Formats: sequence, C-alpha cells, structure tokens
Amino acid sequence: MLQSILDSKPLIWMLVKREFRARYAGSTLGVLWNLVHPIVLVAIYVLIFSQIMASKMGGDTSRFTYVIHLTSGIVPWFFFSEIVSRCTMVLMENANLLKKMALPEEVLFVSIFITSMFVHGVSLIALIVLLLAAGAPLSPIVLFAFPAMILLGVAALGIGMVLSVMTLLIRDVGQFVQIALQLAFWSLPIVYFPEILPDKVRSLIALNPLKGFFSLVQSLFGSPVAGFNPDAYWMMILLPFGAMMIGITFLKNHRCEILDTL
Repeated sequence: MLQSILDSKPLIWMLVKREFRARYAGSTLGVLWNLVHPIVLVAIYVLIFSQIMASKMGGDTSRFTYVIHLTSGIVPWFFFSEIVSRCTMVLMENANLLKKMALPEEVLFVSIFITSMFVHGVSLIALIVLLLAAGAPLSPIVLFAFPAMILLGVAALGIGMVLSVMTLLIRDVGQFVQIALQLAFWSLPIVYFPEILPDKVRSLIALNPLKGFFSLVQSLFGSPVAGFNPDAYWMMILLPFGAMMIGITFLKNHRCEILDTL
C-alpha cells in the first residue's frame, strides 16, 4: 500500500487540488475560503470567551482558562471528525472515478488526510497567533500539538477506511457514524471541565482511547484542567498504527467486494 501511495503522488496532488477547488467552486476568493473559515471560527471563540465574557469568568488570570481549554480541544476534534466523516463516504462519492480508472482506493483516503491536515493545521496556527495576540501565556511546547494532531488524524484515517467499506455494504452505516461522532464529542472533556463530573463518569471518560490526544493538546496550550495522564502516550502510539493496520487489512480483504458493489 505504501508503494502504491508513493507511485500515485501526482494523482494524490490532483485530488487534493480538486478538493480545494470543489469546496468553493465559482466563488471569488476560491481556495482562500479554506483559510478564511477556520481563522474566523477560531477568532470568534477567542474574542467571545477571552474578551466579551471575560468579566463572567473570574478576572484576568482565569479568563483564558476556558477559551484555551475549549479551542485547543475543538480544533483537533474538527480535524478528527472531518476525516472520519469524509472517509466514510469517499468510496461512494468517487464511484465513477473508481470504475473508470485503475485507481488505488487508498489514494482517496490519503488525499482527504492531506486536505484536512492543511485546513485544520491553519486553524491551529491561527489559534496560537490569536491567543498570543490576546495575551494568553503560551509556551513554545505548544508546537508539539502538531505531531499530536497528525497521530490523531492517522487514527481517524484507519477508522474511516473500515467505515467506508461498511457503508458500501450497509448504507445506513453513514447515518450511524454521524450519531456516533456526536456521542464521541460529548464523551470528551472539550466544552466542559473534567473536574465538574462525578467520579464514576470521570472514570468512564478516562477509558475513552481518544481522550489522551485531546488532553495532551489542551495541556500543551496550558489548560490547567486538561488532566493529561502520561500513561496515555502508549495509547497515542498504539491506536493510530493499530487503526491503520486494521483499516489497510479491511480495505485489502474487501477490494473485490468494493468493485462489485460500485
């Protein structure tokens, strides 16, 4: 599969460019909207929670606590959920392309990963710049959030590979994925602090294999309530590569069924 991806670099680049152009085809700014949207979204969060609502959040020292906790968790979540959602439907959406060309299915998934990483990487850069401009006390270790997001994206890619094949075989899977993503979002301490939860609920949330990724990014941004457990490093390594191995195997074993179904 790796060799197939390396041999298909021009095709992957074409798919990435097609994706960027297709998102805002016909608009004046075109590809630039891919930069404008994440920057505006992050700016709104920072402005509302660090400035407008600062007086409701306990003074100058704590006014960044919630905005950092929320934004540093929600940017990786948008990245993860976009990859899973788009990978789930990618084989169906590109059925004509797969039938007409001898196209390795894996290049479709790689193009989604690259596109999403670019868009949400810009969001992460915008978040860092805006927080610094607002006066948030960030340290250089915040840059380690980028490799953490890459590992999270690899995990999402493996999950998406499995779900894409399942969606071809059982069309209702796509609807279940959207529900599952909503449940997963609220099972992670992104919009709330872990410390407000009952002990039993907090213990259950700690079992979520995705929690370590989000807690680490939040901690790197300086959230004092992220509660990152160093033991989660093992899961952050095993989950991405385990998910990718399962996804690749699932895709390979069902390759004939994919073509027949399409």
